Amino acid sequence: MPSRRELLAGATAVALAGCTGSDERDPDLSGEWRQVGRDRGNRNHAPGVTLPSRIVESWRGNVGSWPYVPSVVADGTVYAAGSRGTFAFDAAGGAQRWHRGIDGDVAAALALADDALLVPEYRREGPGASNGILAVDPADGSYRWATELETRPFAPTLADGRAYLRTRDACVAVADGELLWRTELDRLVYDEFHVWDSTDFTSTIGPAVTDAGVVVPDRDAVVALDPADGSERWRVPLGGSMASPVAVDGAVLAVGVGSTVSVGDDGRERWRVDRGGWATLAAAADEAYLAADELTALALGDGRRAWDAPAHGDVQRSQPAVLGDGVLSVGDGGVAVLREDPGLFDDRELFEIDARAADHGGVAVGGGRVFVVDGSSGDLVAYEAAE
Repeated sequence: MPSRRELLAGATAVALAGCTGSDERDPDLSGEWRQVGRDRGNRNHAPGVTLPSRIVESWRGNVGSWPYVPSVVADGTVYAAGSRGTFAFDAAGGAQRWHRGIDGDVAAALALADDALLVPEYRREGPGASNGILAVDPADGSYRWATELETRPFAPTLADGRAYLRTRDACVAVADGELLWRTELDRLVYDEFHVWDSTDFTSTIGPAVTDAGVVVPDRDAVVALDPADGSERWRVPLGGSMASPVAVDGAVLAVGVGSTVSVGDDGRERWRVDRGGWATLAAAADEAYLAADELTALALGDGRRAWDAPAHGDVQRSQPAVLGDGVLSVGDGGVAVLREDPGLFDDRELFEIDARAADHGGVAVGGGRVFVVDGSSGDLVAYEAAE
């Protein structure tokens, strides 16, 4: 009799075989993914991961309808959220460990500290409207603390015992339920492009916390704030700024609708290239990866294009994930490619994932699985290496 895993893989046909013929790969999907951007610098980089040449669906769990937000995974548990609330699942097998309902909507990506899972929440404008960060116990989902905010929160970035995050009109720092500071910013509204700060875009935007400060997008700019009190350190113009900045190698990378810029920790511009769009960035030690209508590798030193590969979708809301020698980007599906040139007769592509509107849910890797959100079904989907 076929196993449950074989039935799932055959019935859904969501994970497609790769084209490289690299059957010699030794996959390693262990580790953790605790927040959007994976680390405080938003690099979205897991150097210890090795992607397989083929993946199959392992399990799926329904979290409800829109909004879909990125999951987090650590210590064998993956946490996800949607319209039905917040869930904890066994990362390997998919058994539900706990579920907590929500009185409103999940606003943005989760973040997992050692002793608390942070859930950005909001209720619609009008009577009874409220916004804030809810902290629950990762073990059972029980209440830990909550911080009320004036407007809808974006994704938190954890650093030095604090959570830093943008909201619709500010950047804030929160610790143990206390609001430490609040700095007003402009809303990310671009009427000329018919783009505004809806949950579709902002659920995956988190600050980069680096030597430059707490770096966030502002309207037509990227801004660094002092982590101690939120005062402004520097500001660099960037038209159509609407994505998480990335801190790497003593610089901050940011993408706008018309360009990508590298700024030193001192606020001085290092380079700017005419590549951008409603796009996202990630970075390794030697290259940055820009996900727009294509996935483009850029040299960190001067922004020169190194290579291009196909991407799924013209608008990218979630960062590509840099995984060992590969990069996995998600849009209207997902595609994993090799970072190094595979040679004249081999394809750079490893595999594809057919998960609709996956860009809302991003990518998380850990516990032996690759996690994405299928926007057509409202499922958190776990993939594993094909045998």
